[in-house]
Amino acid sequence: MRRRIFPLLAVLLLVGLAYWLLPKGGHSFYGTRLLNPKPVDFTLQGPSGPVRLGEMGGRLVLLFFGFVHCPDVCPTTLIALKRAYERLSPEEQARVRVVFVSVDPDRDTPEVSDRYAKGFHPSFLGLSGSPEAVQEVARTFGVYYQKTQYRGPGEYLVDHTATTFVVQDGKLVLLFSPEKVEATDKVVADLRALF
Repeated sequence: MRRRIFPLLAVLLLVGLAYWLLPKGGHSFYGTRLLNPKPVDFTLQGPSGPVRLGEMGGRLVLLFFGFVHCPDVCPTTLIALKRAYERLSPEEQARVRVVFVSVDPDRDTPEVSDRYAKGFHPSFLGLSGSPEAVQEVARTFGVYYQKTQYRGPGEYLVDHTATTFVVQDGKLVLLFSPEKVEATDKVVADLRALF
């Protein structure tokens, strides 16, 4: 009998010790948390002139790359970001900025990009720039994009990476895949854990 009780007590002791040593009150992130946050910065054009990521006042920046004529993933993602943003309190909203970056600078001027973003929420910001500037920013975040189904100037789609990037204090800290960004409660919980 003692031979059976001793291993059981040893296992219980190890489980108790592990529980005691584990950090308490931590948040298990739903999005992909980066263990080694990557410093990021860029400047693109907004409707009123240059906008630099590093000058967004210490806010959490939710960054999404897309294009105005996108038929599916762009509006779906921006609606999901609107739902998450509106679930935050006014004080929390003041600490968050949603930014849409167009990967179609040939058609999407800064004004067009911003008008599109604001169509989802008045506080959202749309940016664009020269093809070279947009390409450099996309490269910084590992974003792929390419024109497809080309029928002529102004008649094409753009395949692109559909990840939502979260930047905090100039560092890329969290990623939401297109599927995950639609889980409003979990996205809000992740953002609150970063405040």
